[in-house]
Amino acid sequence: MQSSLIITIYKSCDYLNRVLESIRHQTVMPGEIIVTEDGEATENKTLLDLWRDKLEIPLIHLTQKDIGNRKPLATNKGILASRGAYLIFLDGDCVLHRDFTKAHLDLADEKCFLTGRRVELSPKATDFLTAEKIATGYLNGIPWRLLVDSAFGKTHHLGRFFRTPPLLRKFLVQDKILDIRGCNFSVHRKNMLAINGYSNFFSGAYGEDSDVEHRLKFLGLKMKSVKGAAIQYHLWHKTQVKDLSNQRRLENVVRSGNPRTDNGLVEAPAIP
Repeated sequence: MQSSLIITIYKSCDYLNRVLESIRHQTVMPGEIIVTEDGEATENKTLLDLWRDKLEIPLIHLTQKDIGNRKPLATNKGILASRGAYLIFLDGDCVLHRDFTKAHLDLADEKCFLTGRRVELSPKATDFLTAEKIATGYLNGIPWRLLVDSAFGKTHHLGRFFRTPPLLRKFLVQDKILDIRGCNFSVHRKNMLAINGYSNFFSGAYGEDSDVEHRLKFLGLKMKSVKGAAIQYHLWHKTQVKDLSNQRRLENVVRSGNPRTDNGLVEAPAIP
């Protein structure tokens, strides 16, 4: 099954470089990488032009005007440009364990959408995990420095470092998950088309992932956990301020029970 890895970014060229380096080490490569940018940063274009020579799979770069947080729109444009039957979504500040894409593809289910969690790296651990470290295969073994920072420093979620066998995942209740995280999310393309993708009504700072979660459930899909299987490390940055007006939008979606947004994939090409 051909897959598309869709990475939504905003600036952060250095972080994107680290993410791409971790993708280069995947045990199972996606069929293509689509970097869809909520903006038009020159440094990202330069970086991606260099990466095209390093990768043996297609790398597509999309941009849009930088006029506020419009992550859902950028993600929709990535979906429209993709060719894979299976879509794996990622944020541009999340470095991957080498079996990340393999886990999503191994656990893919037409009746489900998959979502996981991430290790939250501290500023110190983020500075340590450079592209050069990743290039040497640091994450292919036991990342002792990061583990020590999780045990004694400010990196959070020690238990999210480790891939666990299916039976142990169930014993550790890693097969249960409460809600979606768009940085670690996958679904069959046909199901994203059925709900008309992400809702462009959302500003992106809050609620856009929950909106997709509810509408996929209205479609009849179940949410499936990839905790303990699809491991990723979130590079530290300041937390964005939530747009609480999205809470009202989300409440309206929940009340409606409608799986399809009327401002999503179909409408995205007409939005600059």
